[in-house]
Amino acid sequence: MRDMESPDRVLDRGLRLLAALVQDGGRRPLTEVAAAIGLSRASAHRAASMLQGSGYLIRSRRGYYHAGPMLAALGQAARAEAVVAGIARPILAGLARRLGCLAHLGVFEQDMVTYLLKEGAGKDVLFTRADMQLEAYCSGLGKVLLAAQEEEALAAYLDNGPFVRLTPHTLVEPDDLRREIARARDQGFALDRFEAAEDLFCIAVPLRDGAGQVFAAVSLSFPCPDKTPPDWSRALESLKRAAGQIEERMRDYWGGERSSGAAP
Repeated sequence: MRDMESPDRVLDRGLRLLAALVQDGGRRPLTEVAAAIGLSRASAHRAASMLQGSGYLIRSRRGYYHAGPMLAALGQAARAEAVVAGIARPILAGLARRLGCLAHLGVFEQDMVTYLLKEGAGKDVLFTRADMQLEAYCSGLGKVLLAAQEEEALAAYLDNGPFVRLTPHTLVEPDDLRREIARARDQGFALDRFEAAEDLFCIAVPLRDGAGQVFAAVSLSFPCPDKTPPDWSRALESLKRAAGQIEERMRDYWGGERSSGAAP
């Protein structure tokens, strides 16, 4: 009778085989891949059968395996956008609850702001939602993300007008927008002073990786039916602290400093 193996050994063997087969890409048979990592033929067949049954591997032909649908699903879930949304959700939800406002997380994609997260009480009162895209020039999130762009990219964006005036407060002239974006870059935050909607005031700050590159931004939105700006200075400090928490946890995900400036 075969001695019972510890769960740790079984798991380690299965994970090593899975990684080796995926990296091999189905070029070599199971037995060759297993031999290369020091697994016996019997152990490799048992582990591959279990991984195939769970959807982590697919057998393309007798003795050959490649990545299965479960790995694709896990890969999608592990994308940086999904990870940062998962990390930010409880932090922003708690902050929005304490301040009685709405919180957003967004990234810059194709000259637009893609919203990854929306948290806070009364979420249905605001037109934003996760996975939607909105123009960047008229929101706090957008200004912060535009401020992180290279000068050439920013110039191209500002040359790509005209910009629509959504409210009487919306900045639409390229020179005005350039000054506003420069201000956001210098002070480290941006304001939306009733520019996207006449009854909405927003503040936003960037999220930076370990190399100091902006990869996303977070914001707080305050409905103002009477069009009176809120006392946003204290909220800004709270938002900065929340951003710091998210950045710290994302650095754990990246495993240290991230040298790339690309959005996740």
